Amino acid sequence: MANVRVTAPSGDAVFYHETANLLADGKPYINPFIYNAGYCSNLGIGKENSDHAYGFLRDHQCSTIDVVQPDGTVKEVAVSVMPGTEMLTAAHPPIWSYLLSVASRLGLDSVNQHRMIGLLIGSFGVVLIGIAGAEIFGRREGVVSAFIAAVYGFLWMNDGSLMSESLVIAFVPVITILAVRWWRRPRWQGALLLGLLSGLGGLLRTELLLYGPALVVAALVLRRVEWRRIGRDLAVVSAICLLVLSPWLVRNMTSFEQPIFLSPTGTLMAQSNCDATYYGEKLGYWERDCGEPEPVGANGEFLDESQRDAIRREWATAYIGDHQLRLLTVAAPARVGRAFNIWDPVQTARYDIYVENRDFRQSMFSLTQYAVIAAFAVIGAVLAWRRHFALGPVLMWPALIAIVSAMSFGNNRYRVSAEPSLIWLASFAFCFLWSVLAEKKRRAESTTTATSATNAS
Repeated sequence: MANVRVTAPSGDAVFYHETANLLADGKPYINPFIYNAGYCSNLGIGKENSDHAYGFLRDHQCSTIDVVQPDGTVKEVAVSVMPGTEMLTAAHPPIWSYLLSVASRLGLDSVNQHRMIGLLIGSFGVVLIGIAGAEIFGRREGVVSAFIAAVYGFLWMNDGSLMSESLVIAFVPVITILAVRWWRRPRWQGALLLGLLSGLGGLLRTELLLYGPALVVAALVLRRVEWRRIGRDLAVVSAICLLVLSPWLVRNMTSFEQPIFLSPTGTLMAQSNCDATYYGEKLGYWERDCGEPEPVGANGEFLDESQRDAIRREWATAYIGDHQLRLLTVAAPARVGRAFNIWDPVQTARYDIYVENRDFRQSMFSLTQYAVIAAFAVIGAVLAWRRHFALGPVLMWPALIAIVSAMSFGNNRYRVSAEPSLIWLASFAFCFLWSVLAEKKRRAESTTTATSATNAS
């Protein structure tokens, strides 16, 4: 973990850290990269360019870019935005940044202090995973779940990364406990809580928003109880979820030139739907260059986030339309394969080095752990299904990750909300097999004792 503490954050981690400090300073939810570093057409947006960007923007030396005009002609323009510009953003759901901003207001505003918040929450998540394991399968399985979670690399690597996954690790067990109780006995009170937490989850990560409604739909399809009761609970979950999300949705729908719901999708779509991710070495992954160049207006004006996102979404939609068969038969399966470390897991771990500053040795150690846990999880799922445990709430997590990955791309960090399910199922398998071996040993000892007694007589 030593290298994690001294490695500078990058990408999303920088966004969360700097946005939290801006919120603590009384700023609105704005783009921290533009506010701190500005934008220059030859440098782009990003903290990593800030030292150069300040100089270029101060001296107005941005190089020109070619912008196609409505009449088809090309015009050379220089696009720049000065540091200090407060440009609203919805680039990431807000809960994690707001939580870190509380720490910043208390004076804990450095990178490592924010990382310590993640470590604290992640440690609490280990305890919650154990409690949830006990709720699902039993006390012994809960203890084993907590132990596995405490040493599992793909969990603790997130805690030092300054990413929102630390909060996800604590969130998933809580909503799963409520879901298991509702699954066993559907009641509108349980549906209300599921809707509340699903709405809050949507302000953290996309698949958390889908969990509650998708679970109720699954119960409706399986017809576990009378369909009218499930239909009522689906309405409750959906309504409460929408109510919780409404302030963020209203803000996004009224603050930008074009509609944005939870967060922009165009950049991700463009970066994951291109030749590099359909045919190249990054098949099933994402490529930053596929979202370049930064879209600008016809006269070189810097567009707002929704307008830039809409243009990138058009790029992606056009590409998907031309490569539908490749997407369905190759790219989407590769994305799911990467998410669950079936498709070239070592290569995915290497990409994590450059994208998320992960240590390769730690990633490989975690990958070995994952292989064992995943194998036991498959066994545990079969055993638990045969014994009629409440598996719907547990299996819903990997199902959602598979869907989200197929629609975007796959990597290890995005699988975090499914990790507790793998741990719970692996713990059940381990405890079951341990019991079987213990029983065989007991019977063998009993037989030996009986044989000795017979011979002695």
